[in-house]
Amino acid sequence: MSKSGRLFCSKPFKWFEITHLNKIGEVFLCCPAWLDTSIGNLQDQSVEEIWNGEKAQEIRRSILDVSFKYCNRSRCAFLQTESGPVEKIEDVKDKDLKAALEKDLTILPYGPRQIICTYDRSCNLSCPSCRTGTIVERKNKKQILKIQSRIQNEALKNAYYLHITGSGDPFGSPFFRKWLQTMKREDIQNVETIYLQTNAQLWTPKMWRTIAKDIQQLIKSADISIDAASPETYEINRRGGSFKKLLENLEFISALRKNGPLEWIGISMVVQENNFREMPDFVRLGKRFNFDTVYFSQLVNYGTYSEEEYRNRAIHFPAHPRHSEFIDILKDEIFKEPIVQLGNLTETIHYHDT
Repeated sequence: MSKSGRLFCSKPFKWFEITHLNKIGEVFLCCPAWLDTSIGNLQDQSVEEIWNGEKAQEIRRSILDVSFKYCNRSRCAFLQTESGPVEKIEDVKDKDLKAALEKDLTILPYGPRQIICTYDRSCNLSCPSCRTGTIVERKNKKQILKIQSRIQNEALKNAYYLHITGSGDPFGSPFFRKWLQTMKREDIQNVETIYLQTNAQLWTPKMWRTIAKDIQQLIKSADISIDAASPETYEINRRGGSFKKLLENLEFISALRKNGPLEWIGISMVVQENNFREMPDFVRLGKRFNFDTVYFSQLVNYGTYSEEEYRNRAIHFPAHPRHSEFIDILKDEIFKEPIVQLGNLTETIHYHDT
């Protein structure tokens, strides 16, 4: 049977995400909201034991047989749009991935390529979509430092990409901040890109100067989570943050994009009942600072809402009383701008187009 035209996702063949879920150190081969099967825990196992363990092999097999049975298609933006790590088999160019496809490899002869650090929830903000109050990890200090040491000594050997963080803020976390401030280039020789996922409240010129210049040069991309285009909505959705401070810092970050080392900047909005009307202005915000991508995504309930409250907030559900207004807003021509990505809202739009 020909494999031509069949889809392939590279994530389980590259991605190694260390999370705070279940037990700190739990590892996944994709974003856990999209593929929620753990493959091991870095507190108890080595990187190699996890990377080529039975669970990891099962997940890779589900990609090779095109069942994608571990994937949540309704949440995965890449499966919905057939973009990013998801592509047709004949379009795969990476030599390691091609070898895995040709030989049906589930045990990989190389280590993780992309290390995603989401094991520390410490943050300077307490956004309602993420948490009920401010979190600064103290009681898990020993575990966090053990995980960080294992990442540096084992996981980064073959990795070219390091992502900090999807669980809090790289500057709001005392552990991630200190790591960035004490990194040495010789310890992460193969890393080509450090990707920061941040609310940008603490990304000031003063903070930037605390990072060594050779590490600064590796910070080539960043996603700034904002969730609003007005001060009033920002204060609600980014609890503890200042919209004025955000705009000041965006000016600074925009200069880093213009002059280097940053090569890509995205801003993101989790779309919900209280901000969907600001989506056009959010695109304008991205254009104002000459950022590369304006990304929108569904609201996911991470346990911070009751089921009723979640349904009241989740504007992407067709049953929501304002859903038709949401769809009308998305007919605005501004969403055809090349910088706009509708992520896992794409299927919602396509449904209404048919």
